[in-house]
Parts: sequence; C-alpha cells; structure tokens
Amino acid sequence: MARLNEQIEIVGSGTEAVAVCRCGHEIGPASENYKLHLLMREGPVQNAGPWVDPNGIGGDRFVCREFFCPGCVTLLDVEIAQRDEPILWDVRLDLGED
Repeated sequence: MARLNEQIEIVGSGTEAVAVCRCGHEIGPASENYKLHLLMREGPVQNAGPWVDPNGIGGDRFVCREFFCPGCVTLLDVEIAQRDEPILWDVRLDLGED
C-alpha cells in the first residue's frame, strides 16, 4: 500500500489500484486524477486563510478549491487556481504492470 497523503492510500496494484479514503470510501482508479472523483467547493482565495490576498488585489480571477471525500466529507486537498483553469493533477503514480 502507498499513501498519497494522510487521508488517502492506494490499494491494489497495476490497473486494479484504487485510491481509498481513510473512512474506507473508494475514491476512484489510482490511474486517474483522484480530485475528479471528490466533492468540490469553489470560493474566493480568502477561504484558504485571512493572509491570502487580504486586500483583494487578485479580484475574482483566482479561486480556492476545496476537495472532500464523498463518503465522510473529510477535507482531502486544497488548491488555489485561476478561475477557468482545469483541476490540477498534482499527484501521478507510476503503477507499473500487473
């Protein structure tokens, strides 16, 4: 088993590998961007904390995306992005062969 972070582990190997939340909810295939299988809330960058663009210099060009497990609603990841950018695929695994 490999871990993506404190909350998500990879179960299985090769094409059968899946990302699983600590609650046991199967998020999706480990070969895909796991964030695409999570609940997402998008809001102003200030949702990341009061120190993030406190004067609103970025306007509404940037957003804070929060990703939650559909099973237990644990916060699994956060990213800051330009509003129209696709969801960041920041963790890609070399799953090898079966």
